[in-house]
Amino acid sequence: MSIDKGKLSPELVHEGLDYWADIQPNEVFLLTNDQKVTFGQMREATNAAANELIKIGVKPGEMVGVMMSGSREYLSIWLAISKIGAIEVPINTAYKGMLLEHVINTAKLRYVLSANDHVETLEAACSKVDFDVEIISDAESSSIKLSAILAGRDTACPSVKVNAEQAACVLFTSGTTGPSKGVVMSHAHQVSFGTSFNNIVSLKKADTTYNYLPFFHIAAKFLALGSLVAGARMALTPTFSLSRFWPDVEKFEATVCIAVGGLCHMLRGLPPSEFDFKNSLRLIYAVPRPTEFLKEFEKRFQLEIAEGYGSTETNLVVYTDGQKTPEGSCGRSSPFFDVVIMDEAGNVLPPNASGEICVRPHHPNTVMKGYLDMPEKTLEAFSNLWLHTGDRGYVDKDGFFYFQDRMKDAMRRRGENISSFEVERMVNAHPDVVESAVVAADSELDEDEVLAVIVLKEESEVTNEQLLTFFAETMPYFMVPRYIRTLDKLPRTPTQKVRKVELRQQGVTQDTWDCILAGLKVTKNGIKRQ
Repeated sequence: MSIDKGKLSPELVHEGLDYWADIQPNEVFLLTNDQKVTFGQMREATNAAANELIKIGVKPGEMVGVMMSGSREYLSIWLAISKIGAIEVPINTAYKGMLLEHVINTAKLRYVLSANDHVETLEAACSKVDFDVEIISDAESSSIKLSAILAGRDTACPSVKVNAEQAACVLFTSGTTGPSKGVVMSHAHQVSFGTSFNNIVSLKKADTTYNYLPFFHIAAKFLALGSLVAGARMALTPTFSLSRFWPDVEKFEATVCIAVGGLCHMLRGLPPSEFDFKNSLRLIYAVPRPTEFLKEFEKRFQLEIAEGYGSTETNLVVYTDGQKTPEGSCGRSSPFFDVVIMDEAGNVLPPNASGEICVRPHHPNTVMKGYLDMPEKTLEAFSNLWLHTGDRGYVDKDGFFYFQDRMKDAMRRRGENISSFEVERMVNAHPDVVESAVVAADSELDEDEVLAVIVLKEESEVTNEQLLTFFAETMPYFMVPRYIRTLDKLPRTPTQKVRKVELRQQGVTQDTWDCILAGLKVTKNGIKRQ
């Protein structure tokens, strides 16, 4: 279980837990708001859940859905699925309707373990698929109870042979020109994510990581796996709270965390407090690094900010690693990957030339196995023996990489990847909408805002607020467009493709409606008036 630089030892998702449970069974691994769980206790809980899953009929190689917030219970289930050679399919807890149906259908889920909050949504989605789905929860409608799975008494390690190259997880990422794709990740791929993260942040056994991210995000997974590889503690909260961030850091004595989206901007915006100079964090891994106020931020909070570049399909393939990095760069390539910039013909470009970021691993099973049931997309991604990221960037003469933009139409908002294609499908489901184009608009928080450009039926009298209400009822909260603009027709190319570049360049125009300025805010719990 080494994390020395220059060494990459892909192993099994659950093996870090077993290793440290043998060496330090009474040392605390997991901290929650009301629990302290040792490595030994975590292993017993994981083994018990694994044996219960075997009893109900879960087979090696079978995909098992999990729709829950981050918790001790989720960790037990995730590692239990790993131990029996099954494949975890984390489901975004905001999914509903056609997005949820797509995940269930594509993964052919016979079992979904769920928190009670999501049972009604799951039941509605499962009624639309043509096979039976067992929803395991503590809701009255569930015949198999989640609490029974977690309360198993057989704590012996299951006698199932699991290999590092086997699929361990299917993570559904945002589609850009089609439905969301299920990224098939091997055990080795996931664990190498954790090992790479440890190399970036120099994670040690004495560290405590702070994990507020949901486990349907790769960042939450590599933070957890990195902690298990290093034998470090992990503090876990079910949701993110800006007001609780620094108090939680203090309570857990956290030393390392991940900042996705606009977290650094939000922390910077907090009023001065004792946490500015008195906090336990030594490092934040931020994507992206706030280059415009990096030094100010590091000085104010007395910590270091590291950055990297990667994706669920690839790995953490570029990172700063404590080196003096030019402004705007996300670092140099990892010693475990070749990273180049290519043109559309597959030629490697010289320094400072902009093109597609492409990746090739030095070790097997450290990038994705492919996209679930999408052989053409998989072949396209692995064209000419390189994994094509779909991201644009360049590398300078000293080997420092610079991320520029996503080459397609995906957006990132509130830490979530969003498919314009999927948002358009849901916008177009409104009876008064003829067609739509969804593009990214600038945000105050270094992410994207969603702008829906809509063509309505001539006789339509629907208001923007009514449209917003419909969107909030039919799509996850983070996908709901902040901006709505109506046009008589969409701009098109001679081949009738929508000119999205033109719409992006126009951005938020004078005739664009902003729900925030209208006093409306879309939250997880619906629309709130401000």
